[in-house]
Amino acid sequence: MSKLTTLHPLDLDLLTSYLRAVTGAARRPNITPTAPAWSEQMMADARAGYDRARCGDERGANAVSYGLGQILATVHPSFVLIDTTPSLWESRIDRGLGMLLRPPSRLFGDAGLAPAAARAMPIRLDHAAGQMGGCYVPARLVPDLYDHLDSRAERLVRRLIEAELDGVAILALFLEAVDYARQRELGLYEAVDVFTRDASATDPPGATLIVPNRKRIEPALRQRLEEAAKPPKKPGLAARLFSRRRDA
Repeated sequence: MSKLTTLHPLDLDLLTSYLRAVTGAARRPNITPTAPAWSEQMMADARAGYDRARCGDERGANAVSYGLGQILATVHPSFVLIDTTPSLWESRIDRGLGMLLRPPSRLFGDAGLAPAAARAMPIRLDHAAGQMGGCYVPARLVPDLYDHLDSRAERLVRRLIEAELDGVAILALFLEAVDYARQRELGLYEAVDVFTRDASATDPPGATLIVPNRKRIEPALRQRLEEAAKPPKKPGLAARLFSRRRDA
């Protein structure tokens, strides 16, 4: 089954509040006041993960990074990228994207997480590992990410199609997520399985999910991407004859 991967606008103030609750610095955390039962269970899982992560346990570290994705989803829209995230994008679609990605250990370490716990976090998302957070793009680099995607849009659409993905809808959604973060001076953070396929009590309460949908794309961008998605035209008869004469 494909993984439900998501991009989350990254608010550092929210990260700080979350880590204070995880590490016990905030004695009475009030992370999600509108859903206290969900918040209590989520934080209990994150704290248990943190206790293991301080001993270098990777699964415990993943529980901490996963919890951040859950918290972010309660505040900002979650952009759903099924079977592709910046981590996978870098390895399968566009190597150049890697210059803008930073490992989660840096994000959490800079925010004050215990060094051993931060170092236990994998550099990128591992879909086989299940629930976890992954790499991030700092707010200062988000405008560069938008320019990177926009300037390579035509080529990226074709690469996505070669990977058997809906290049038009996915690239448009990626651009929308980046633009949302850019306009609010936020970063971006990737995670996997923050949401279940069938909505359940474990899903972040009040979350807004934005999924790839061609009908939502701004008309000019949609036309541009759909043109790029068209297969190259075969040369006409005159062009073929000219080519044969030239090769003779």
